[in-house]
Amino acid sequence: MRTDLDIPLEIDRSSAEPVGRQVASQLRHAIADGLLRSGDRLPSTRVLAQRLGIARSTVVACYLELEGEGWVNSSHGAGTFVTDRLTASLSARLPAPAGAAGPGALELRPGDLDPGLVPMSEWRRAWRGVAPAGVPAPAAGSDELRTDLAGYLASSRGLRCRPEEIVVCAGTAEALLVLALGLRWAGRTVAVEDPGYPPVRRLLAKLGTTVAPLDVTEPAAVPRRLTELTPDTAAVYLTPSHQYPLGHRMTVEDRHAVLTWSAATGAVLIEDDYDGEFRFDIPPVSSMAGLRPDARVAYLGTMSKVLDPGLRLAYLRVPPALMPDVLDARESLASTVSVQVQQAVSQFIRSGELARHIARMRRVYADRRRVLLGALATVPCVTNIAGLEAGLHALVDLDPALPASAIVRAAAARGLRIADLDEFRARPDPARPAILISYSSGEPAGLRRAGDILKECVEEVKGIMVP
Repeated sequence: MRTDLDIPLEIDRSSAEPVGRQVASQLRHAIADGLLRSGDRLPSTRVLAQRLGIARSTVVACYLELEGEGWVNSSHGAGTFVTDRLTASLSARLPAPAGAAGPGALELRPGDLDPGLVPMSEWRRAWRGVAPAGVPAPAAGSDELRTDLAGYLASSRGLRCRPEEIVVCAGTAEALLVLALGLRWAGRTVAVEDPGYPPVRRLLAKLGTTVAPLDVTEPAAVPRRLTELTPDTAAVYLTPSHQYPLGHRMTVEDRHAVLTWSAATGAVLIEDDYDGEFRFDIPPVSSMAGLRPDARVAYLGTMSKVLDPGLRLAYLRVPPALMPDVLDARESLASTVSVQVQQAVSQFIRSGELARHIARMRRVYADRRRVLLGALATVPCVTNIAGLEAGLHALVDLDPALPASAIVRAAAARGLRIADLDEFRARPDPARPAILISYSSGEPAGLRRAGDILKECVEEVKGIMVP
């Protein structure tokens, strides 16, 4: 580990670009170009501020932005360190980003984030510049937002793309609708992860596709299972950065194997990166679209998991070969995301607040994850806890003799809402019972109470099962 580095940074005070943005941009390039290597410790915020003659708060905000994008990790008392990006695509110089339950109930089913963590002063500031537009936004999204999203993807996900490759949609469902209509999947087979996200299966079936379950219980077997699909398979829906709901990540080698299969068959890969921003103690892995930008990969991202589910704002990055058909479908539906929402989100990204917000959220969620693990450690019949490297929920395997459905019902009766893994399977598997518990919306006290409730549930279910 190299420490006390003399990083060649220069501040152009005559530039219209804010000082903080200059510092963040130069640090990104220093890491991308290898001047700063994995494990290097950056100067403290106080030291760097003194060297550059700028406010310490500016450096703090800069480091937080870089942490949110995955370039560095901060450890209290130890310092700020360059991460291992684990992707060759980032070795090239990157462009700088443009600039209900009832009262007392515990809602811990996997789902959305805690909207109470959104920094209200910064969020209100982003909305101050919003103004009546007079006309709807272009169908694919405003030029401003598409530019900012392209910069965000380059910095945070290793996906270098042009603004013209971005398509803005009102949520994940509409993004899938646009793809299915534009690429004419009706009457063809679309493979979907099993276990997987049930609304995706239902939507694709309603759109006239034949939905084929793709077993992803063993992630290393996914490339082989793809070769077993029927030749008419038009597309495959995957969540490689944090499989929903099992929680594992696809390795870089397996991602390349999947991309090779897609190139050989012509099938489109739908890469749903629904919560790729949230990872703990592990470096980011490039998106599949970032590994091969010209591959037939439709990358799907959302602001619902990082800002506010009520925004209903998702986005697609579509490779140029598929863009004409997808854009034609998007234009037939017209714009569905208001100009004002697009303006506010664009400002939030460009100011660096989104990256800083993500960094803050990671720390909060890491603490909640720790509390949940401690609570689950006291629950009998828990055989394994997985899916904790990333995302916002834990997969809790149970003793095979204990029905997960009974535990979920007993918990609901006590005001704790959790999920049975069978809800996400194409076919129930009673031999492998498991439950899913989210820590995104639970305060530490509530998570501890959830552990106590689960202990009561286990004892109740055991008592009922005794002959």
